[in-house]
Amino acid sequence: MPDPSPPPISSLGDPVQPGDLLLYRIAKLSSASARLVTRLCERGHGITRREWGVLMWLAQQPGLQPSALAEKLELDRARISRAIGSMHVKGLIQKTKAQANRREIELHLTEQGQRMHDELWPQIRRINLQLLDALDARDPLAVDRLDAALHSLQGRIQQLEAADGHSDPEFPSRRAGARSRG
Repeated sequence: MPDPSPPPISSLGDPVQPGDLLLYRIAKLSSASARLVTRLCERGHGITRREWGVLMWLAQQPGLQPSALAEKLELDRARISRAIGSMHVKGLIQKTKAQANRREIELHLTEQGQRMHDELWPQIRRINLQLLDALDARDPLAVDRLDAALHSLQGRIQQLEAADGHSDPEFPSRRAGARSRG
């Protein structure tokens, strides 16, 4: 016997309260899932979620420079510098001088860093897959549609940022470093 109740009407298209806002709902989802990853990283491995991001990208792209890593993680120079310093002290990453320009450094995982990545990756991947389980299993294209929607949203936010012009000196990009107030 089919369920007689109609599907809920989406409030995303006409938000009337904070919980209806797309950005609010994405932030809540991100915060909740980030807490799971943070607990896993901190309790089980003694690293921060930010340090996990560094491990993840360096495992994927060895030899990244700090500036490229900061861009991938959307962190400012001070935060990426602290993460790199902490991870270097923990023996998870090594710094080498770049071949092309000896003034620049490249970052690589140490054996210990690679082992930690290899232990964490399947666990964090599992969290992601469990989250996707919430989509309707009877609809095999639900994950593909979500992926396409996320790509569309990312493209749209890039358009909105470009149109904004970043012209307000009071609110520079976080990647540029700390804000300075006059």
